[in-house]
Amino acid sequence: MEAFMLLKAFGDHRHLMESLSKMVNVSQIYNIAGDNDVIIHINVKSLEEFKNLINDIRSMEGVLNTTSYIVLHRVK
Repeated sequence: MEAFMLLKAFGDHRHLMESLSKMVNVSQIYNIAGDNDVIIHINVKSLEEFKNLINDIRSMEGVLNTTSYIVLHRVK
């Protein structure tokens, strides 16, 4: 199962990005401009694993808000 997650963060994002990069299910991390600060690409085996990952990320220091998008079909 693939998903993307947008994160709003506060403070210095370097610690958050470092913590995210250590997560096995997080395959890509981008620091972005706009309403959100970070977008990550996630690969998990189940919805339960995805739910646990969301909870882990939401509890990280510096995370204000998250929005998740589950990939239904990859076109390219």
